[in-house]
Amino acid sequence: MLIILYFSSTKGTLIDIDVTDNRPDQSSTHFKTIHLDTGSMSTKKAILITGATGKQGGATIDALLDAGATSAYDLLAVTRSPESPSAKKLESRGVKIVKGDLNDISGLFANAKRAIGGVDPKIWGVLGVQVFMGKGASVHTEESQGKALVDGALANGVEFFVYASVDRGGLKSYDNELPEVPHFRSKYNIEHHLVDQSKDRMSWTILRPVFFMDNIVPGSATKLTATMWKAGLKEKPLQLIAIKDIGWFAAQAFLNPDKYSGRGLSLAGDSLTFAEANATFSRKVGHEIPTTFGPVGKAVMKLVPEFGGMFRWFYASGYDADIQALKREHPGLLSWSDWVEQEAKHLWASK
Repeated sequence: MLIILYFSSTKGTLIDIDVTDNRPDQSSTHFKTIHLDTGSMSTKKAILITGATGKQGGATIDALLDAGATSAYDLLAVTRSPESPSAKKLESRGVKIVKGDLNDISGLFANAKRAIGGVDPKIWGVLGVQVFMGKGASVHTEESQGKALVDGALANGVEFFVYASVDRGGLKSYDNELPEVPHFRSKYNIEHHLVDQSKDRMSWTILRPVFFMDNIVPGSATKLTATMWKAGLKEKPLQLIAIKDIGWFAAQAFLNPDKYSGRGLSLAGDSLTFAEANATFSRKVGHEIPTTFGPVGKAVMKLVPEFGGMFRWFYASGYDADIQALKREHPGLLSWSDWVEQEAKHLWASK
């Protein structure tokens, strides 16, 4: 038997394999050509990113692209609207778009594998991001989607899972259920499902960000958020994190899984009172952080358990990330002043 291989140096073309079989009992020689399409085969690790067109998922993609990750990784961005401008922008940057819905995990993984292509496509990593607010969203859908994504990852042989959770008191977070804050409790439940189900089957990292600096951007919600911060915490400091830095840590976890596997990281870049934050904002932006009437903020905290319970916890206990340790790990970690200068100043300039 003689096997002749014809290789092409052009990516995406066919390899022809000619097999000649000279059988001793026959006078003729039989030829068989096998065609293999190498264009869809990938040796890269595939990372499936949920929330890709949102804040945390988008920041993770940005950080991975900035790190040149596409040379070794296929980045798969999950979106319900592949034709949306945000999805098209990601696609133009070399990210593969996956149409998917967190309410249909099996369909999501099937679409992701089609996007990878090849004979036996594998998804190596997953970023889990869910929301509890918005159209059709609640803490119940958040929890069910989060747990289902973990189960889907395990069923599809995913090796590494990064979950975007929330800080619940620094080192006490994993054991702190916080039932008085429903959208913290849902994340607690997802965390425990991830750890309990993964065991030795899938490695994981849990990122626990604190209050987003990016909550203070132009928009009607900012006034209410800022008013609740001012009224609810008074002179007590609040820890803050730039979403850009959440993306940095998520990207680092994927790029250095041995370093981050099995870790739960509370993420914060600064800690300050509303008055301190407002003074910095005013100096750099040219006006104070917009607020509304104090009684409005207090009324919302009283009428909406999500917000009331959260701000009461902020005041009584609060976030407890180790900012100095995080700075040693990520020297570029943004302070509030850095973020206002680099981000908020430009966002508010046109308003």
